[in-house]
Amino acid sequence: VVSTQRTIHFRAINQQHTIVNMGKKRSAEPQEQHVKFKTAQEKSQALHTDDFVFEDPYEDELDEDDQRLEAIHEEVVSRHAMEDGVQEEDEEEEEEQVVLEDTMEDTDNSGLRKEVWRAGIDPMAEDEQLEYDSTAYDLFHRTTVEWPCLSFDIVADSLGAQRTKYPMTSYIVAGSQADRMENNQLYVMKWSQLHKTKHDDDEDDENLSDSEDEDLDDDPILEHKCIPHPGAVNRVRSMPQQSNIIATWADTGIVHLWNIEKQLRHLNAPPHRDEVINTPTVPFFSFQGHPTEGFAMDWSPIKPGRFASGDCRQYIYLWDVHEGGEWVVDKVPFTGHTDSVEDIAFSPTQANVFASSSVDRTLKIWDANTKGGPKLSIQAHDSDVNVISWNKNVAYLVASGSDDGSIKVWDLRNFNADMPLAHFKWHKGPITSVNWHPTEDIVLAVSSADNQVTIWDLSLERDEDDDPEMQDVPPQLLFVHQGQDNVKEIKFHPQLPGVLVSTAADGFNIFKPAGIYVDPNQAA
Repeated sequence: VVSTQRTIHFRAINQQHTIVNMGKKRSAEPQEQHVKFKTAQEKSQALHTDDFVFEDPYEDELDEDDQRLEAIHEEVVSRHAMEDGVQEEDEEEEEEQVVLEDTMEDTDNSGLRKEVWRAGIDPMAEDEQLEYDSTAYDLFHRTTVEWPCLSFDIVADSLGAQRTKYPMTSYIVAGSQADRMENNQLYVMKWSQLHKTKHDDDEDDENLSDSEDEDLDDDPILEHKCIPHPGAVNRVRSMPQQSNIIATWADTGIVHLWNIEKQLRHLNAPPHRDEVINTPTVPFFSFQGHPTEGFAMDWSPIKPGRFASGDCRQYIYLWDVHEGGEWVVDKVPFTGHTDSVEDIAFSPTQANVFASSSVDRTLKIWDANTKGGPKLSIQAHDSDVNVISWNKNVAYLVASGSDDGSIKVWDLRNFNADMPLAHFKWHKGPITSVNWHPTEDIVLAVSSADNQVTIWDLSLERDEDDDPEMQDVPPQLLFVHQGQDNVKEIKFHPQLPGVLVSTAADGFNIFKPAGIYVDPNQAA
């Protein structure tokens, strides 16, 4: 009997939203066991690459698929020959013929059998890995850089807001986790020619419209400029009001501010694109007042230049820029946490209000004008509160993610530890990032050390007609994206509706799930 390779797919949870069509296939070697790590340096040497490239998700699979299909074809021809009397048949061979035909009926055009697989519920063998299925995405590209990046940010550009036309362009800033301190870089990248990929594996392209066909041409382009960085980059953030101003948290315990205007200009202007920047770029301001390194930092979306940084001891420092461009850090820190400050998020409506989360399991709300401690504080989780995100559309909602894999959403109008607005326990590893959708009020993206990126819609409820096999899947779960090793951050792109960017130990993904978001230009 010919054994076909197994591709396992998700089904839709409800009639409006599809979770994902991600499959898994067997690989030649067992997959590496994943462990939680705060930085990526322990894996840097193994994952180091000298190339900045976008990868073809099918490049390594074409020969394997061709061989498998050829073997199936030969088996079918052999069986037909036996039916015609070319070879003698016995009862055992007739039974094999029936099995083969049944197997073929359960396969798709590529010879892969599809069935339901539920991430976090169904097991996956050590010798299996996820396989990309283009029907789950309108756009999906992946890229690697020289060293793994623990953190990145999307740099706002002047190409237009809410743009949906392909090919797309995105600007990214990211910081490396190199093998040695002197090898670390701040990467300023331009990703362009990001074409639609939904029909990449279609055998018949005749059904595509002319506009869709144009969207599929050419390979994506990655251009970059590198800035030497003193130490590994724990976190990087771009100022919302002036996106060329970048803050980095170094593992040396120093917070730096950079101006990447020169690098962006070189990436944008064709005459300068290939020129070497002769004048070294160095931080224009550095703060060495933290007693140790940290990860928490955020810019105020309301007041330009207002910034906060938190360290692994327990302290939070507030920054401001004064007239004349002078940067000043308040020498008296905010105190109230009893352990490492893991994340900070400013209020989207009040310049003086920010939230913080900590290893001490608490979520705190602060008034920048008061040093007497937090205004509000609760024990938000039963383990470290790794990350938080403040909803920019619904100003009283804050999301938090914990080391125990749980996600909670809090209503600040009723801020009570026993009354989260939502509580999900889908993920099997620590939550590494949470990010609210920039325009959809209650849509949230989450990344975890279990190698999953999930998208949630808090407005959804279970339907009586839902597939019984999906009863273990929360109805609010819209989409599951996988295939990366130890995902560290996930962000919605604020200018490309429905597009997300993620970073992991093995590189970046930029993708747009299919069938979830309605293009405002195409809505009825």
